[in-house]
Amino acid sequence: MAALLASARARAADYDNEGEEVKEDSDSDVSVSDNDDASHAPSRQGPKDSSRRAFDKAFKDTLSASDVILYILDARDPLGTRSRDVELAVTADPSKRLILILNKIDLVPARVLAGWLKHLRRSFPTLPLRAASAPATGAKTFDHKRLTAPATANALVKALKSYAAHKDFKRSIKVGIIGYPNVGKSSVVNALTSRLGGRNGACPVGAEAGVTTSTREVKLDGKIKLIDSPGIVFPTADPAASSKESKTEAQARLILLNALPPKEITDPVPAVTLLLRRLSATPELLEKLLAVYALPPLMTVGKDQTTDFLVQVARKRGRLGRGGVPNLHAAAQTVVGDWRDGRIQGWVEAPVLAVEKDGDAAAAAAAVAPTAGKDGAEPERMADQKVIVTEWAKEFKIEGLWGDEDVQPDEAAGGDVVMAT
Repeated sequence: MAALLASARARAADYDNEGEEVKEDSDSDVSVSDNDDASHAPSRQGPKDSSRRAFDKAFKDTLSASDVILYILDARDPLGTRSRDVELAVTADPSKRLILILNKIDLVPARVLAGWLKHLRRSFPTLPLRAASAPATGAKTFDHKRLTAPATANALVKALKSYAAHKDFKRSIKVGIIGYPNVGKSSVVNALTSRLGGRNGACPVGAEAGVTTSTREVKLDGKIKLIDSPGIVFPTADPAASSKESKTEAQARLILLNALPPKEITDPVPAVTLLLRRLSATPELLEKLLAVYALPPLMTVGKDQTTDFLVQVARKRGRLGRGGVPNLHAAAQTVVGDWRDGRIQGWVEAPVLAVEKDGDAAAAAAAVAPTAGKDGAEPERMADQKVIVTEWAKEFKIEGLWGDEDVQPDEAAGGDVVMAT
């Protein structure tokens, strides 16, 4: 065990001390730059046309061509897949509209889903969506009753048609679909086309990032056209936190967001360390993780928790090298794959924002614009956020499509949580 621990630490040290030239190449894949023209930089999505500039252009083209933007977020970590810069880019044009789509809702329990819907609706109209009708093999899912794949897709189509009717468009509206790699953008397109009798599988999908490598347009019907864009790693909702990340931590975070294709993951061990740290904050989730591999409690006294966990996973799953020595890299790849496919449960709890009953202005502004910053530099925009939410919700008629009063933990969000395998 001492030898294994020393080996793991040596690999981590080598990883952190790579040459500057290698660091720059890698950073262009997994990080973002606040100095780019549009303040959002994409990650590499495949061997072809993988430059940051090409994918930055894809985002700009999608935004320019669209009347409505569907911003797809992962229900397990909405803020991790959300960018304030993207929202500012959309709202900078008064003619554009933005809807937040909380996808993969079947991977979180009812109370978590309800909490995030309530939180996100303080900023923009938000709809829950279960784009994939069937989970990955072995995935642990929650049954949210009325929030089924057909029902949520129909609700989104209804919202888009309501907007087209409200604006009295003489042409079909174009709906751009953006988001991180592997948040389910192409699955959203396929879910919407199948609801209107279109060809299911209009866009290729996959469990790993980088399946969509170019912008494509799909006709939903005579009134709606969808634009599916490549996944882009935008700045996070908390630039201050991301600026303090090391290269290893940044890549680990992207791995847990499923934003990197497996072939681009050079070292999955730090991602497992981050996953263990997050799940350890909730004892119930850590127990569920250990149950996936039928492991005993982890040893934490005088021993590295990640190494202990990966050694046990390697033995359980047969990830062994010569002489039966556990292969920690292979075991970490297994864990990352199980996380990506939903076999490992885990989620981030929605923030609870305290708003004083006497209508305190600062608290109210923070409630309606939680991503507007803490320095008070944009009070006018913070005040306008409530107007955006109210007016846009009317245009899309969101109130009748699982509004805050409709999605409750004991009703539409699935109070009776059902585990399925």
